[in-house]
Amino acid sequence: MQYPQTNGPATDEDAQIESLNGALTGWFSRHREKRCLLAVDPSQRDLSSEDADGDELFACLPRSDVLIDHDAFPEARRPYLLELDLSTQAGVAALAQSVRVAFEDRRPESMAEGLGQRVGGWMASAASLDEVAAHWSRLALQRDESGRNCVLRFYDSRSLALLWTVFSQAQQQALLGPVRAWHVLDAGARPSVHVASRESRTSFALSSAQWQAVHRHGLINRALALHARACDRQPEPGEIEAAVAAAARAERCGLIDRDDRIAFIGHALSWHPQFDLHPTVLQLLRHRAADDFYTGEIGQLTADEIEEIRQGSWYECLGASAVR
Repeated sequence: MQYPQTNGPATDEDAQIESLNGALTGWFSRHREKRCLLAVDPSQRDLSSEDADGDELFACLPRSDVLIDHDAFPEARRPYLLELDLSTQAGVAALAQSVRVAFEDRRPESMAEGLGQRVGGWMASAASLDEVAAHWSRLALQRDESGRNCVLRFYDSRSLALLWTVFSQAQQQALLGPVRAWHVLDAGARPSVHVASRESRTSFALSSAQWQAVHRHGLINRALALHARACDRQPEPGEIEAAVAAAARAERCGLIDRDDRIAFIGHALSWHPQFDLHPTVLQLLRHRAADDFYTGEIGQLTADEIEEIRQGSWYECLGASAVR
């Protein structure tokens, strides 16, 4: 569920910050029985690092780490939760600063540089800080379809935006667990909220098809970040859908190299959502040897051919032919 959007331009960061801060303050004032918990991912940068403004606002807040039994998550890289007491000036100030950090981390240049999403959202729960952290600890480390340990990065707001649509409704409720509402920024940096509809004790086991989508989501987010920087704006919903679909097609085309797959998704974003159906592209893909890089093969296209792909008239002709 999305929040009502502001009337101003989407690029007006200050207006977005003010709007979301007001919406969160209003929501929690109407649900005073719920704790306000802030999710933090310090894997790239921490809220209390030297380059984060207002770090003193977070240093003394109640904290509970999300324990992940994996070598890639030493103590300094563990996600954690902070409790914001919104009945105090310190809690109100910390909420406002966290909203500002969340939008700063969604700036296209920051995303493209891979600086991470320090704020994973604002959760409402009657459960204690430690209970919610323990719930996340139980779900974060999973075994994928090949039996490998895999960490679900749902505490990263950009990851969650893609993972949420992969999960079934029952799995979404299981992920929420003791959380009644999880306020986040979606894949296009629009405020949204995931609401618990019922208590769920459903197993969180994912299917093979779901794991394939999980493994693709990092490539999708990388391509979206590069596209956002190129366009100097957040991705639109249609672009996000196009990126998800292109990632699956890249896999079906036999692309294995990470950069190749990101480039394929990027071409669906910058050229045409179905660019790989263009006759010239189809020919290149069909004649690509297994050890040929996609980026090398697609580099054979001329500027005129790329412009033709972008114009899209060829795709309309394909659609007309299919109707006949």
